[in-house]
Amino acid sequence: MNRLRQLLGFLVLVASVAGIVMVDRLDSDAPEGAAVANGVLSAFPQVSDTRRISSSWFCPGAAAGDGVTNAYVNISNPGETDLVASVSFMSTDPIEQQSVVVKPRSRAQIEFLRGRTVGVVVPQVELVGTTGTVEQQLEFPGGDVTSQCAPDTSVTWHFADGFTAEGSTQRIVITNPYPDAAVVNMTYTTKEGSRNPANLQGLIIAPRSAKSLSMADVGAQDEARLAVSVTATTGRVVASRIQHYIGLGRLGYSTTVGTPRTLSQWWFTSGRTGSQVEELLIAYNPGEETSKVQVTFFGEGITNGLPIDENNVAATPTQEIDVPAGSIVAINTAEVAELPKGDHAMVVSSLNDVGLVVEHVLSQRTGGSSFTAVTNGLADGLVSYTWRLPSGLIGGALNAVTILNTSAETGTFTVSAYGPGGKVAIPGLENLPIGPASVASLNVPADAPVGEVIIESTVPIAVQRRMARNHGLVGFTIVGGLPVRPAQ
Repeated sequence: MNRLRQLLGFLVLVASVAGIVMVDRLDSDAPEGAAVANGVLSAFPQVSDTRRISSSWFCPGAAAGDGVTNAYVNISNPGETDLVASVSFMSTDPIEQQSVVVKPRSRAQIEFLRGRTVGVVVPQVELVGTTGTVEQQLEFPGGDVTSQCAPDTSVTWHFADGFTAEGSTQRIVITNPYPDAAVVNMTYTTKEGSRNPANLQGLIIAPRSAKSLSMADVGAQDEARLAVSVTATTGRVVASRIQHYIGLGRLGYSTTVGTPRTLSQWWFTSGRTGSQVEELLIAYNPGEETSKVQVTFFGEGITNGLPIDENNVAATPTQEIDVPAGSIVAINTAEVAELPKGDHAMVVSSLNDVGLVVEHVLSQRTGGSSFTAVTNGLADGLVSYTWRLPSGLIGGALNAVTILNTSAETGTFTVSAYGPGGKVAIPGLENLPIGPASVASLNVPADAPVGEVIIESTVPIAVQRRMARNHGLVGFTIVGGLPVRPAQ
């Protein structure tokens, strides 16, 4: 009987999620053209089918003093004509710019540290039209990092998982790409509660510049839980986080743009549990009301979603976890009863529609070494039938892409890549079946094309990638795909 209640509750959840996706797609009031900047989801990583004269991409940036050997923006052009791009390099110095022409069905790589040995540089890419996509790539001896870029600025930015324990470092980088100064306030939350230091209020971000703040220097040193919120009181900005993990079970490097707003639902497709794995979902509630949260798991060996309650016990969908206002809650998935060991996907939902920010932290020990991968959740409302992977896939990579069917319907999907002859389906990855609320993990054929990849499905899906750290290092980083949002 308990299993039946779980299954019925799960089907209700999936049906409601599918309804949310469809409502989002049918919203006739969604802005088009230049007005898209005012959309509530416009600053989340995505590609729009709306035809515009130009599109912008704001990347996380790189700290020259952190040991990064090379920092690139990768500009992909899957189209049939030349793509014109303008790359701006913002720091504390006067802005620099470079023009680039990306040939059809190809990718250009622009180095943006440009010989600097100190300070932070943040690239912004302006494209003529909306065909192209942009990602950031850092080469770092402790593990290379591929990061998404945001397509818009925002008044608010949030970071759920911060970490400065045992010498680990964290920077918050605030970028103002506009010709007028911006004024921002920054707050942070630890296990002891929220703090609003006077020296982080009324920060002036000069026009077309980037400002870096070390969290240890502003009072958040040796913190294992550290959430941050940035709010612009004048202007709009982009905020990103640069992390170097070297202690308390974490090892690696991470750069990411923040989350521009709280939402009531977040998707993750690259979860994992095991004897050598610590997996955490970090939920941050910057609001003024408790968020009642449910987590549901999908994957091999899971016949229906398994929600968890505040004691990390498998329960019916009516039970929940409280994330109090102004607090951080870490959910350790290893403590979830009945959750099989291995790979899985997850959805985190606020049952009372109180928004929050959720990030996924995966630390694993492998072959005498270890790594940490930190990922933003995939935004509710951006689950899509089509996804693009600008940096492509490496031939021969195992478990390189994880795809979650977010609907209660059986569907199929095809993985294609852009090469000299245009879009071509990757052999062996055509019309693959995917069941209701199930996860597909893809191995990449050794002879797969190296261009931008597109995944097209008959059902709404969520997509994340596992990217190699290179340099002979074990493990991977996790990066979301770019959902394609239809013109509305």
